[in-house]
Amino acid sequence: MENVAWLVVPSGKTLTTVTSPISALIENPTFLKKRPIWIHLRRIDEQAEELLSKEFKVNELSIEDCKTEERSKIENFDSYIFFLLVYYDGGISRQKKLCIFWGKDFIVTIGSRRLFEEAKKELSLEEEPFKEGTEKVLWIISSIITEKFKQVTDILEEQADDIEAKVFKEQNPELLEDISDLSYEILTLRRALKQIRDSFKLGMSYCGKFSSPENVHYFRDLLDEISILYDRAETLHEFIQNVLNVFSSLVSFKLNEIMKTLTIFVAVLEPLMFISSFYGMNVENLPLAQKSYGIVVISLFMLLISVSLIYYFKRKRWI
Repeated sequence: MENVAWLVVPSGKTLTTVTSPISALIENPTFLKKRPIWIHLRRIDEQAEELLSKEFKVNELSIEDCKTEERSKIENFDSYIFFLLVYYDGGISRQKKLCIFWGKDFIVTIGSRRLFEEAKKELSLEEEPFKEGTEKVLWIISSIITEKFKQVTDILEEQADDIEAKVFKEQNPELLEDISDLSYEILTLRRALKQIRDSFKLGMSYCGKFSSPENVHYFRDLLDEISILYDRAETLHEFIQNVLNVFSSLVSFKLNEIMKTLTIFVAVLEPLMFISSFYGMNVENLPLAQKSYGIVVISLFMLLISVSLIYYFKRKRWI
């Protein structure tokens, strides 16, 4: 299936979107001369590499990172700034990657078409979508990714609350597995947020290259939101560790209760077993062995020992 590109350009106060095979753009790049322009590619292939290197002077190292790198990063080049943003769309299991090449009057994105459509819809709501160049596109995309991180954080917080409620009701291997899985997802989220937070911190020093000074505060606000999400992930990680500690304590307490019950049974039965085994010996002249009332006396004596031991345990508050 041939790779295609979606080209978004201003048309007065609206947007025009053109879909074209990449091969056609390489052969006839006339449409690419329109500026500002936003180009979205679904994936990287040989034709996409040729288009990026030929028309936008993209470094081969950036293209290689776009194909193989799996962590968020930002790098500054002469004619563009390279963004690689790793995010989650609806859950930790749905990891996505978006590559952005941002220049003075162009922006090229590579990744999820769903994200592209969401960002284009937001951009179309602006009175003059490309009034401030392509930096508005970058800000909208970054805002959507931040919102997706927020949704995942909310989901994990709800799951943590559910697990906390279950811990005091049941302690079983399935619940321990749920805690372990949630702890892994929180660690994964925290790592991704740390990477994207550090990337945006570095990007703040680059944004002035293609962004208006009065608009830098938009990106600073995004950085604040990501930092808050990272703090929430940190708190969530500490919370789930506390839940795990509570789970372990409850399991230990439950085990101790079982062991205490068994120990009390043994402590009560041991003297009785001794007496019964003593009278079970094949020897003559055992006390009361030849008396008709011997069995009654011995049974009452064994009962007295049992009651006395139970009373002693209760007085010591062992049971």
